[in-house]
Amino acid sequence: MSLLKTGLVRGVKWFMLFGLLATYQWWNENVEGVHNMLVYGGMAFFLGLTSVIYEVRRWSFPKQILIHWITMHVTILPLVIFSGFLLVTSLQDALSVYFKFNLSGLILFTLSRMLLKVRQQIKTS
Repeated sequence: MSLLKTGLVRGVKWFMLFGLLATYQWWNENVEGVHNMLVYGGMAFFLGLTSVIYEVRRWSFPKQILIHWITMHVTILPLVIFSGFLLVTSLQDALSVYFKFNLSGLILFTLSRMLLKVRQQIKTS
C-alpha cells in the first residue's frame, strides 16, 4: 500500500503542475494549450504513478520491465493516440504510432539504464 500511495503522490504532484499550466493557458484563452497541458498532465500522472514499479523488490528485473511495458501500453499509448498530436486516420497510421511509441520507449529505457550504470560506477569509485 505504501508504494501505491507513493506513486499516487508522485502522479498527482505532476498532474497539478500541468493543471496550473493549463489554467494559465485558459486565462490566455489558448484552448489548444489547455488541451495539450491536460494531455501532458495525464501522461505525467501515469508516469508518476507507475514509477514505483522498479521499487517492488520481490519482482525480478525482467518482470518489472514487462509490467512497465504493459502499463505504458494501457495508459500512455491511448493518450498519445487520442490526443491528436499525431495524425491517426488509418490502420497504417496507428501501426506507425505504435512502432514509434515502442522505439522511443526502447531508446529511453536504454539511455536511462546506461545512465544508471554510469551513476553506480561513479558512486562505487
